[in-house]
Amino acid sequence: MIKAPEALALWRRKQVVMVDLSDWETADQIGWIEGSFHCPPGEFAGLVDPASPLHARLFEPGKIFIFYGGPKAAPLKAAKRARALGLLGARALRGGLPAWRNAGGRVAGHPNSPFPALKASFNIALRYALATMRRRYAKVGRRGRQATRGA
Repeated sequence: MIKAPEALALWRRKQVVMVDLSDWETADQIGWIEGSFHCPPGEFAGLVDPASPLHARLFEPGKIFIFYGGPKAAPLKAAKRARALGLLGARALRGGLPAWRNAGGRVAGHPNSPFPALKASFNIALRYALATMRRRYAKVGRRGRQATRGA
């Protein structure tokens, strides 16, 4: 477990990935931590499994993962399962979203959108995938330039 002020300090330094385990309807009603990845409990088991094709894209090594939301015990169970599968920095946010708000953390929500949490999570996953592609393309470009110089 991690307290909200500690989690907020890590979040501001971009050392954590916040994972919202609440269902879509709940996230739309109460909001979510700005910049968090939305992963309802039913989808979590598939994503956290190292055999999943999305696992490597979403769960960066070296990052701290803080789970919150969902049924009361869901963040604790998710953190425990994530640690068992190799994400050693997995933690549960003590007090959840209300504690985050009280600590001064930013909460997002789009009241005009029928599925704002879905759109926000898609945008985060899209930005991450594009950044990964850019890094890979840059590596390939460097290799190509080095090969032509050596020839």
